[in-house]
Amino acid sequence: MSYLVLFVVCFFSGGLLLIRSKAWAVKSRINILLAFSASYLLGICFLHLIPDIFAHGFQAAGLFLLIGFFLQLGLDYFSGGIEHGHTHINSKRLGRFPLLVFVSLGIHSYLEALPVEHLAHEHNMNYYLVGLLLHKAPIAFVLVSLLLAYQLNKRLIWIALFIFSILGPLGVWTGNLFESTANFLQASLAISVGIILHLSTTILLETNEEHSIEWEKLLPILFGILLSLFSI
Repeated sequence: MSYLVLFVVCFFSGGLLLIRSKAWAVKSRINILLAFSASYLLGICFLHLIPDIFAHGFQAAGLFLLIGFFLQLGLDYFSGGIEHGHTHINSKRLGRFPLLVFVSLGIHSYLEALPVEHLAHEHNMNYYLVGLLLHKAPIAFVLVSLLLAYQLNKRLIWIALFIFSILGPLGVWTGNLFESTANFLQASLAISVGIILHLSTTILLETNEEHSIEWEKLLPILFGILLSLFSI
């Protein structure tokens, strides 16, 4: 089920912008959706995922958490921060596919999906999948908006959206292949948590040019944390 849900949510969210041009109006509220998903993911990291990693006595847990955190830092450099809603257009490359951005986002999407089935089966942690869906929906929308801004052919954008949408299910499938390998599962979970920690804190701690609180993000952040508390 997680395979299908991950694919459908990504493909529908991005496809909505391709089918209905009025969906552009939603883009101005993407940061609010991202703030909500980031606070929810951060909440389940501290409430469930990090305790789960260390409860199994995985000696290298801290190391893989750091790997995930700094791996996302590196991916941000190449993606331009699209994972947290940023879209930077290089006017000199209009008409060209932003391959580095796409590959970086794809790696991010693949890695964070690795432990989905493991958590759902072993610990009944469906809330991790919920968090990924809340995150992937606006990101797929932002990706399509970026590709449209590069003035690419819509057929190419549909293909790119399809590839991006299957990377999450591919990550889940890879995790299932190694379900009997405890160290792999714990390492992939730690890397995913490191990625989420970087992503969530970046979104939540971002300030505007005046370094003042963005009040419109405050309520979604509180709701996200509250939702994570209901998972206890």
